[in-house]
Amino acid sequence: MSNLEVLEQKRLDIFRKYDKEQRTGIILIVIALLIAIAAFLAELQVLFFVAGLIAFIAFIFFGIAQRHVQTFRTLIKSELILTLLKEQFENVTYDAKGFIPSSTIVSTGMVKRPDRFHGEDYIRGSYKGVNFQVSDVDLKERVETRDSKGNVHVSYQTYFKGRWYIYQFERRFKDVLKICEGRGYQVNTKGLTKIDTESIEFNKKFAIYASTQEYGFYHITSSMIEKLMELEKLHRGSILYYYAGNELHIGVNDRRDYMELSVKTPINEESLKTFMGDIDLIPAIINELRLDSSKFKNPL
Repeated sequence: MSNLEVLEQKRLDIFRKYDKEQRTGIILIVIALLIAIAAFLAELQVLFFVAGLIAFIAFIFFGIAQRHVQTFRTLIKSELILTLLKEQFENVTYDAKGFIPSSTIVSTGMVKRPDRFHGEDYIRGSYKGVNFQVSDVDLKERVETRDSKGNVHVSYQTYFKGRWYIYQFERRFKDVLKICEGRGYQVNTKGLTKIDTESIEFNKKFAIYASTQEYGFYHITSSMIEKLMELEKLHRGSILYYYAGNELHIGVNDRRDYMELSVKTPINEESLKTFMGDIDLIPAIINELRLDSSKFKNPL
């Protein structure tokens, strides 16, 4: 039996338990609603209590069902992801609860400092001699609203949720280049020069800032423009780039959780295509931007 078949059997066992608890919860909710309607028509307070008790028990079953979902999620992260990563990359490590620190992300000046931060699915490895780090990130800001009575309500709203990539190459550049999809209002551009390219389409989609025009155009060649447009098509949402020192940071704000499988979806070659697509994006960036080329290596 192959590894996929073993995982599929484990998924089926977990799904049966999940489905049983979920169905039981739904049945109990329906019963609670029917009793509540009867209580309303008969004006019997005791029946409202019974309906509430049954609804409470139903939510216990829903909670158990969600624990089975978490069990499956842990199974995928512990037994599948690292195996797939090792087939693609060198010196690769994976930490389901790890993440790129928010301080590292904020230090780029590409996003504002979050009031709340969450990260997971940290991957570190090497591909074609280029070291990389990747993790899912969720940045939230504190928002205060006031109702008609003057009461203040506080909520935390997501303004960046997706993936953050860091690629490290040999050559260390002295200048800084920032490219962001949109107008770039959230980007710290202090000390940087706004640059426009010869591509009207690219200028409409991206804002470019560099410490010098010469450095900006050193990277933003016609070939680079073409590659950035291709990468933009690979991602939903907005995308940003930050070149500084010997690093390239890429943030993809697409409101997605990466490398997730549903407990309801059979594990087979077909269902893993989308899953593998999330992994393939890591080397795709290195290949498309040619981060392994002589341009990013120390001169001899």
